[in-house]
Amino acid sequence: MPERDPIRIRGARQHNLQGLDLDLPAGELIVLTGVSGSGKSSLAFDTVYAEGQRRYVETFSAYARQFLERMDRPQVERIDGVPPAIAISQVNPVRTSRSTVGTMTELADHLKLLFARAARPFCSGCGREVRRDTPAAIAAELLGEHGAPPWPAGTAAAVTFSVAVPAGLDREGLDEMLSSQGYTRRYERDGAVEVVQDRLRLEPSRRGRLAEALEAALAQGRGRAQVWALGEDREPVGEPRRYSAALHCPDCDRDYPEPSPERFSFNSPVGACPACRGFGRIMEIDPALVIPDDRLSLAGGAIRPFRGGASQECQADLLRAARRRGVATDVPWRALDEADRRWVWEGDDRRGRGGRWYGVRGYFDYLERKSYKMHVRVQLSRYRAYRLCPECGGARLAPAALDFRLGGRAAADAVLAPAQRFRPRHVAMADATLQALPGLTLHDLATLPLARLAAFLDALELPPPLDEAAATVLAEIRGRVGYLDEVGLGYLTLDRQSRTLSGGEAQRINLTTALGTSLVNTLFVLDEPSVGLHPRDVGRLVGILERLRDAGNTLLVVEHDPQVMAAADRIIDLGPGPGERGGQVVFNGPPAALAAAGSATAAA
Repeated sequence: MPERDPIRIRGARQHNLQGLDLDLPAGELIVLTGVSGSGKSSLAFDTVYAEGQRRYVETFSAYARQFLERMDRPQVERIDGVPPAIAISQVNPVRTSRSTVGTMTELADHLKLLFARAARPFCSGCGREVRRDTPAAIAAELLGEHGAPPWPAGTAAAVTFSVAVPAGLDREGLDEMLSSQGYTRRYERDGAVEVVQDRLRLEPSRRGRLAEALEAALAQGRGRAQVWALGEDREPVGEPRRYSAALHCPDCDRDYPEPSPERFSFNSPVGACPACRGFGRIMEIDPALVIPDDRLSLAGGAIRPFRGGASQECQADLLRAARRRGVATDVPWRALDEADRRWVWEGDDRRGRGGRWYGVRGYFDYLERKSYKMHVRVQLSRYRAYRLCPECGGARLAPAALDFRLGGRAAADAVLAPAQRFRPRHVAMADATLQALPGLTLHDLATLPLARLAAFLDALELPPPLDEAAATVLAEIRGRVGYLDEVGLGYLTLDRQSRTLSGGEAQRINLTTALGTSLVNTLFVLDEPSVGLHPRDVGRLVGILERLRDAGNTLLVVEHDPQVMAAADRIIDLGPGPGERGGQVVFNGPPAALAAAGSATAAA
């Protein structure tokens, strides 16, 4: 790789910098150190990064620049050789609850691609794997080519398909219609008409005939076919084997959607839970806030919003209605029986007409209709609270997405006990059946600590046949999860909200995300990335920094940790003191030379 020009800084006077002239070699890990207030951040962020970002933004059109962050030109005579710059600070700017560790690291985007290509759907009713049945695969199953057959070899069987009887057509007319199409046999079971495509014995020598019959039955049955075992009287015995050429469970008669990346994203209308719209929580009136003190009576103001203001009229309505109904108004709320408390809350008639009590819920429904007014929104906010979405249970995803599972039984059991796996609300199968299913759902993966997620991904084997794209996506996911674990974030989960992260956690996530994007010839400016790390994890952080440097990037790191300083290619010590006594270069050279010089910063 040809040697690149350094970043040349001349006459830097930003904040307390004393007209610095400095060269920062490209492709090095450079640590800025010094006492607090010595000018480290002024040099790293307010001068070098600000100029790099300003120049990068200026390369865009005037229209595009209005949407990008623009920084003021730093107080410096001249800066040359500044590459595109990325600042990774300890400030966590995320405020939206839609942002999670998964979206922040782009792992959510990669996982939805992997699930769309490699996950398998399992019926939420019976637990059977939902797959497209082909004539060849069905024949192989019936003949026991890949396992025990459903019936003994040589069993007489009938391949059938169901038909809908047109209205007004009697049985004689149906027989004539079928006969004209070449079908002479049919069965009637539970009101359904099963047309016999072929009858034969299940023997390997008749595999071709069996596959041909199955293909015709699937075509005539609009993608569905049945195979019955026949008794000595050539009549069906027991229940049939049902098959479908689509993503359909023939046993439960349930259809399943085609997998697509949007199906596995809570930020997409296709994949988001329709109840909470992908937030995982819903906001509703909290009875504990409406009735904060259950020792009060109805007459004594147990219903808090009815105590004063314009809502006092509702208090009068409540007391009049309670007297008519015979509900005690002078006993504590906790002493009322359940029926009376439910009446107070739900009311007689939600419309509130004819002198009937509209209920506390009716009162809040009225406020909801007036929520375009600011004072009404303020009133509602006093009594609202967030709770887990009752439909998705916090998974954020629509039910169809939670029917798909990735991986096998052994890999899943190694990282998550069967009893601890997520049970979607729409699943009807028994707990034992659910816990015996292979693999994990996307929500299971999102709630795994990253260290355990890494173990699951390492053991994951993609089922054939899959294209190279799925393997590439899996390799990218493994790499990013591994980076996060390396910098000491193995305890985080992908569903952790980004706004709850500390500054140090957010910085290390951004650092590993930058590593995963494979950027080159870029300037990374970091602010004390070792803060909050256990000493044993600092070495892992150093490894991440060295990988970024070895990829051809320049790193300018504000840091005091001795382990990080020792790993640097160059240390720049600013000082000698804080404020007006700072802003000068006390030392500029390799770590070994700093130790030999015995600077005041090293001694401290």
